[in-house]
Amino acid sequence: MNQKIKLVVNPAAGSSKTAKKWPETEKKLTNIIGKISIEFTKEASHATLITRHAIQQGYETIIAVGGDGTINEVVNGFFENAKQINPEASLGIIAMGTGGDLVRTLGIPKNVEDAATKIKTHKIKKCDLGFMKCQSLNGKPVTRYFINVADAGFGGTLTNLSYQSTKVFGTSATYLIALLKTLFVHETTPVEIKVDDSFSKEQVIRSVVIANGQYFGGGMRIAPKARIDDGLFDIVILGNLTPGEVLGNIHKLYNGTMVEHAKVQNLQGKKVNLNSESEVLIETDGELPGRLPASFEILPSVLNVIC
Repeated sequence: MNQKIKLVVNPAAGSSKTAKKWPETEKKLTNIIGKISIEFTKEASHATLITRHAIQQGYETIIAVGGDGTINEVVNGFFENAKQINPEASLGIIAMGTGGDLVRTLGIPKNVEDAATKIKTHKIKKCDLGFMKCQSLNGKPVTRYFINVADAGFGGTLTNLSYQSTKVFGTSATYLIALLKTLFVHETTPVEIKVDDSFSKEQVIRSVVIANGQYFGGGMRIAPKARIDDGLFDIVILGNLTPGEVLGNIHKLYNGTMVEHAKVQNLQGKKVNLNSESEVLIETDGELPGRLPASFEILPSVLNVIC
């Protein structure tokens, strides 16, 4: 693979385990991939700036080293002023974070050597992206690309609480603890939902999930039929589920059968609009960009991903 390669490394990923393991990880990567340029993130959104600058400098492969949030920032760096900087540039992933939801959908190994070998082969998958417009918590307009899942409602609150949770117990436990905490503070909310020109309804929801990938929340298979390259969102509407109903169906969230619940509705579409008079938080790929109102649009086959 004779390309200029930039590694964008989040040393804080995986509760800072990435930083502790980096000398060993770097050696493994260079042995397999070869010559690489490495840059470390220092603060929120830094990965986006590093990526954008690297592509402008002619780097053709950007490898995100970190978790789902790092990948999200790197994906956003492929764009500037709502335009793709270089449509031929490709994204590689070395999963080192807490969540690892995107790599489950893409089939990318979590083992460093195996993931590096995949990158070395440079087999490209043309993946869809989501493009979202919403409001920040301060009411300012926000635009963001996402590759995996956006979630309005329960997931936004859960992500907010997971930031505050210790991660010493591991990925699944971290999100499960946050989920249980969220049940005590999150209330179901009326939300106006529009999908393309085929669905328009206001209903009380616990969450509306706009899925490009299948997993979120540290391994919950919320959209088992989602395909990252079919040009469509899978929209999963979790209705007026009580805390008891959520608790009683946690196993279904993980095994992909929650979509069969009587209070869960499944749709597909290219454009989604959500609005509510209440404050409803949004998470995209494990990040918290803002709140409703929001619009979501699928961008088919715009990103080259090595997987």
